[in-house]
Amino acid sequence: MATQDAIKLAQKARELAWDGNFPVNPIAVAKGITIVKGKGKEAQRMPISMVGESLGDLSGYAEFVTEAEPSFRCAYNHDEAPVRQRFTQAHELGHVLLNHVSKEHIRLRDTTFNDRGDWREIDANAFAAELIMPAEYVRHQASKISDIGRLASYFGVSVTAIRFRLINLGLL
Repeated sequence: MATQDAIKLAQKARELAWDGNFPVNPIAVAKGITIVKGKGKEAQRMPISMVGESLGDLSGYAEFVTEAEPSFRCAYNHDEAPVRQRFTQAHELGHVLLNHVSKEHIRLRDTTFNDRGDWREIDANAFAAELIMPAEYVRHQASKISDIGRLASYFGVSVTAIRFRLINLGLL
């Protein structure tokens, strides 16, 4: 999937399940989305859950769960800083909504968010950035808030994350 499509999908996820408050809560967004496969009586509804776990050096993973009722699970490392957790939650949700995990591809683990050359990681990062730091809101807030620390705090992300977002949007 092209990065632009990942961005549009993040915008659609916000339209469907975001309460309009900052910082964006990826757990609530995931809870508000159900993936539907098939049509009519054959339709299969699969919820998405977010689970905090102690994952050591791993930030998170997304997986297709094949228990009694198929579903998706996004795990994030609850031992990391809350701002890191939020980005990981959004990133793993991106993997699910971008169809990087499925019956055929059960689990996708990220040991880092290294996106060099891996289109799935590039798209999941673009999805996450747009979900929790929407371009239109970043542009608006950046015109009012010049302190990068305050801007990061507004969006509930790290200074590094907002700096990358500002650079990618051509604002820094």
